[in-house]
Amino acid sequence: MNNKVESKEQVKVLKNKLELAINSRSLLETDFKAQMSMLVHFIGKLSQVCKGIDLELDNKLANFRVMLNKSAPLSEIEKQVETIAKLLQKHSKLNEIQIKQMHEQFISSGQSLQKAKGLPDKLRRDLRALLTDSKESKDALIQYVPLLSTLLEFYDLALKSKEYPPTNGLLNQIKQPVVDNSSAKDEELNPVIKKLIKLIGRLELSNGHDNKLNAIKLRLDEDLPITDLLDNFVGVFNLIIAEFQQERETAKTFLSTLSDTLSTVQTAVNNTISVTKSSQEKHAKLNNQLNKQIHDMANVVEKATSLARVKVDINEKLQNIASTIRLKNSFEQQQQNEIENQLIAMKEKVESLEDQGKVFKKRIEDQRVKSLQDALTKLANRGAFDDYFAKQIVRFHFSPFELSLVVLDLDNFKKINDTYGHTAGDKTLQVIANTLTKEIKDDGFIARYGGEEFVLIFSDLDKTALLAKLNRLRSKIARLPFKFKNTSVSITASLGVCHIRENDNVHVAFERADTALYEAKSEGKNRVIYAD
Repeated sequence: MNNKVESKEQVKVLKNKLELAINSRSLLETDFKAQMSMLVHFIGKLSQVCKGIDLELDNKLANFRVMLNKSAPLSEIEKQVETIAKLLQKHSKLNEIQIKQMHEQFISSGQSLQKAKGLPDKLRRDLRALLTDSKESKDALIQYVPLLSTLLEFYDLALKSKEYPPTNGLLNQIKQPVVDNSSAKDEELNPVIKKLIKLIGRLELSNGHDNKLNAIKLRLDEDLPITDLLDNFVGVFNLIIAEFQQERETAKTFLSTLSDTLSTVQTAVNNTISVTKSSQEKHAKLNNQLNKQIHDMANVVEKATSLARVKVDINEKLQNIASTIRLKNSFEQQQQNEIENQLIAMKEKVESLEDQGKVFKKRIEDQRVKSLQDALTKLANRGAFDDYFAKQIVRFHFSPFELSLVVLDLDNFKKINDTYGHTAGDKTLQVIANTLTKEIKDDGFIARYGGEEFVLIFSDLDKTALLAKLNRLRSKIARLPFKFKNTSVSITASLGVCHIRENDNVHVAFERADTALYEAKSEGKNRVIYAD
């Protein structure tokens, strides 16, 4: 009897251990779900980074994020991962085709130039060397940018060689065509040149190319011959190409890292799917084995006829159950370690990718800020003004308020450039910009519109307060102590101002303020004119 009671106690203890094992398994599954949730969140963020590469890829990644958020079956997720991987492979092949086409077009263009008659010997040798060195295809499209730049320079030299025929020999006795060294300021060319120079003036590049660009901008302000002007334009194009190449290299590095991380994620997902299926089957098998062993042991106790026999059978069953539990615990621990190792590796990848993403995001933000900032004065530029003023006009028409526009132009500024040089002119603009910033502070919006012209936008100032403020500003500018080459110079400004009316748009309002500025110039300069 005592043995039977003892056996029941052992069964009871064993059941408690089994319940603890089941609870432990439940906790393990909860932890696994949390880790899987983290993985799903990471994959969602990663797919967002890829957005914009291709429309079809964007759609597939969007569907992939939806599937993850809705906990779609693993089989469907696996199919979607395979589809995305194929798309990435497709883009890789397309890139190879584009590289091949670019190489063929480059070689063809070079060979066409070789066939041209009358090329200078040095140019012909340089062209032959370029084509020889570029016989093998490159690894990326970006590597063709400097080659194309060199080829363009060769074409430019070839064209110039046609403009300058030999100056000695028999051919010199024949009347030669006159070389066009006319000034870029000729009336026929003036509108085109002005437009190009204006576009270049609004161009902003990174710090590495900014100084060279500013030097070219200064040269473009001079009265240059056509040939010198073209050389400067080519210089600007080369800077743009270099900037583009730098940005492409940065993006290439980031996308390469992103591709590696995506491959790691794909492998991890496939492994996780495989491990999950295998572990579920093994857990089910172990649970069935434990349930069967306990059921068998309970049957032995109920059907026992001899305590000695019960003791032997119970001990045997208990040993089997204990062995199964140890096997179950060992398997769960192994599975937990594998999951943790995978998550640690993926976490390191995520952190590395996020760090690079932050750097890339900062570069984009810096470029955005630069695109809205005047490089010389650090004020808002023409683009920023257009955007801000348009928004204020919309706000005014939605709910009217005192909104005013001011156009400020420095008087006789061209004389400073012509007399003391462009460096003095640049310094003058910087001092004026600092003065405007200090005087206006947060009361209004300030931008450099172009050249020596600035624009100001004020809110909630009526005519009387606005004119008082602008006259104080005008007086402050007139008192600034400018000194160039030991000569004191007085700088004054003329201002045209208007308030926005009910039916105004951006162009009508600016035209009214600009007309008031013209009137201020006509009446003697250094004054403020209000357009009623």
